[in-house]
Amino acid sequence: MMHDRQAARAELSALLARPISAAGLDEVVPRYWPSLSAFRENDDLILIEGVRRLLVRRVGDNAFRVSDAAAASGSTNLLDSDAAEERDLDGLIDEIAAFAAL
Repeated sequence: MMHDRQAARAELSALLARPISAAGLDEVVPRYWPSLSAFRENDDLILIEGVRRLLVRRVGDNAFRVSDAAAASGSTNLLDSDAAEERDLDGLIDEIAAFAAL
């Protein structure tokens, strides 16, 4: 469970003001959602809880593609498919919070 949404948003927003990829969020996300493990795959971020994976790719200043993979074999190639959805930063935070709560 996230302790402070505003603090998470502020820290993520500050990080994303720089030209970093989604993978650059790998140290911040688990601080706010301690049940999640974060890993990098190239420039993408993979959040893991159990066998589920949430895949995140930054595609613009305030734009991300996300895909929830139910299997441990979920690859970031899913971010290239129609199953991936576009999110802004607030949408990404909502997505991560919902993923961590399941």
